[in-house]
Amino acid sequence: MLGPRIAALRRSAGLSQGELARRLQISPSAVGMYEQGRREPSAQLLVAIARQFGVTTDYLLTGKAATEQEEAVAHQALLDTLRTADQRLEKRDKRPFSREELAVLMTAMLLEA
Repeated sequence: MLGPRIAALRRSAGLSQGELARRLQISPSAVGMYEQGRREPSAQLLVAIARQFGVTTDYLLTGKAATEQEEAVAHQALLDTLRTADQRLEKRDKRPFSREELAVLMTAMLLEA
């Protein structure tokens, strides 16, 4: 699940798709397609994405962090994703899931990746 990892890292870094695209010298729509899994980045671009976020290409491709720093980045990305989802839930009139259910669901999805 390369796309969700890129999206989580981008959000954790506080970047918009447009800002990440500018830094990688690609189009914002390309970033969106990578995050949605509709396209795969080239090997060269994969290396650039890994360098941008301070992780290895192994982490991007497999989700397995090789260092403590990558573990910390992955942990922070998960927390940021959960926080964003929780904020979106707060804005809804009718919640489809409780916070606890959402946390379990997100964790299960990330462990599957």
